[in-house]
Amino acid sequence: MNNVLKKGANLLSKCSAQLILVALIIFFGVQCGAAFFSVSNLISIVRQVTTMGIAALGVSFLMITGNLDFSTGQVYAFTGTLAAFLYSAGVPIWIAMAAGVLGAVIIFCLTCWISIRFKISRLVISMAMGTAVSGLACIVARNKTIYGLPESIKWLGQGYIFNLIPISTIIFLVLAVIVAFVFRKTYLGRYLFAVGGSDDVARLSGINVNQIKYIASIIGGALVGVAGLVCMSRTFSGSPFAGGSLSSDVISAAVLGGVSVMGGTGKTSGIVTGVIIIGTLSVGLNMMGMNTNSQDIFKGLMLMVAVVLDAVSKRSASKA
Repeated sequence: MNNVLKKGANLLSKCSAQLILVALIIFFGVQCGAAFFSVSNLISIVRQVTTMGIAALGVSFLMITGNLDFSTGQVYAFTGTLAAFLYSAGVPIWIAMAAGVLGAVIIFCLTCWISIRFKISRLVISMAMGTAVSGLACIVARNKTIYGLPESIKWLGQGYIFNLIPISTIIFLVLAVIVAFVFRKTYLGRYLFAVGGSDDVARLSGINVNQIKYIASIIGGALVGVAGLVCMSRTFSGSPFAGGSLSSDVISAAVLGGVSVMGGTGKTSGIVTGVIIIGTLSVGLNMMGMNTNSQDIFKGLMLMVAVVLDAVSKRSASKA
């Protein structure tokens, strides 16, 4: 009987994200009626999660190694702002976009270097870095949104396949498949999980822990940068204020999907599910007429619950 209960609890833990998503769909279906299941609303949810999903995939590389980064939203906004600024200064758009992604990678790597060099939690460094990057983005854009981008980039954030599926969603799903392959089938994936499990054990196993953290920062920065470019294309502008609550949203999505804030566990399918949960919650609450402040309360409470459940799960696993 005890074995059956343990197996049931384990299965419930593994499927918690999916159960939450089903519960949200049923709740909003009842509250909002058929309008919630309309094609236009479902596409709205899909578009809502695309940029957040790409950024969440990037942040998952850091979280799996046991590192949290709260500068994600600011770096995301800085990428589009820098690319738009460079284009307005005469740089070809594709070079400007590449420079924006490179800027995101450099910021993430700089945060990683400071954290390693001075043995300070990345969480603390990233909060300071986020503030600095936000200020830099505002200086670059002169505290205003930069418009006048070329039509050639609209397809990235505004294009559709068969007038139904957003191209940005296809990009997100392709990246999710690639990330899943890296996590499951490559040495890099094993090393990432090993470092997240324990730095000391990973070192004793012959893994260059610092190198793995830098690689996670490079990939994480690149994906957050790509998300920023998709946002720039969708809004057809570069705004230093575009990040909003992205940092907490991507961490919430990852934790809800089973990525531990303590590192060492997580899978891509869970991240995708977590992202859809956050998107469904945002769109559903909007349809119910709830204002942004009230939505933030719901998202914050959801993140707290997810973190507590993660901590309890880790503690139970260690006792077992």
